[in-house]
Amino acid sequence: MPRKPRSKSPTGFFHVTLRGNGGQLLFDGDEDRIALLQILDAILPKHNIELIAWCLMGNHIHLLVDDPDDRKSDAMHAIAVSYAGRYNARAGHIGHVFQERFWDSPIKSEEYLLEAIRYIHLNPQKAGLATYDDYPWSSHREYLMGARSRPHVTGDVVDALFPTPRSYLKFMKSVPTLPYRPSATAKVREEDLSEFGAAVVQNVAGCAPTELKSISKALRNEAILALRKEGLTIKQVQLLTGLGTWIIKNAA
Repeated sequence: MPRKPRSKSPTGFFHVTLRGNGGQLLFDGDEDRIALLQILDAILPKHNIELIAWCLMGNHIHLLVDDPDDRKSDAMHAIAVSYAGRYNARAGHIGHVFQERFWDSPIKSEEYLLEAIRYIHLNPQKAGLATYDDYPWSSHREYLMGARSRPHVTGDVVDALFPTPRSYLKFMKSVPTLPYRPSATAKVREEDLSEFGAAVVQNVAGCAPTELKSISKALRNEAILALRKEGLTIKQVQLLTGLGTWIIKNAA
């Protein structure tokens, strides 16, 4: 089956995820993490790509990039090959380290750009690894530095979005203004259901999911359809809202 063409971004920004092949762990220790960051530092500028935010997890990494020339495919291939060569030589491993096809999601607007930053920096906290301000392997701490002091984040986007570290910290503690997750076509993970679903309902109906029972039918149905459009299953909508299956199926 032919692969679907990658989506274009109206802003030039993309949220990119590279995953370990077959779910394998990507790092045996901090030495590997440092090596990957060095590879990013070396390869991304060669493709005129700026790194806006990043987070290294156990079996995957998140990158938020500014890719005005649409060269991320070549860049991600070069990154994967370079890291795999180093990792395999050190660990005595043979074969792919990353999944062959990386995943990317276009950022639609500045609002989505902000929420992508929040999502990436909160990833280790949501996974139960550490609070976002204690986790050492993300760009969170770089956002508290001056532009010239940042070791990996490049460009002037961060300073344009957050003129001061205080403005960034205030943003991280604020309530999301719109729901964000990396892909509207992927299933919503159970651990994301409550927070993401609540943001969708609040954005559409201005209430909590459990309050949909007490609002107008038209607005309730609009919220249900929004949840379904965002990828929630009927069962997930039922768990989130307490509404019956018949009501959810017949929302129109």
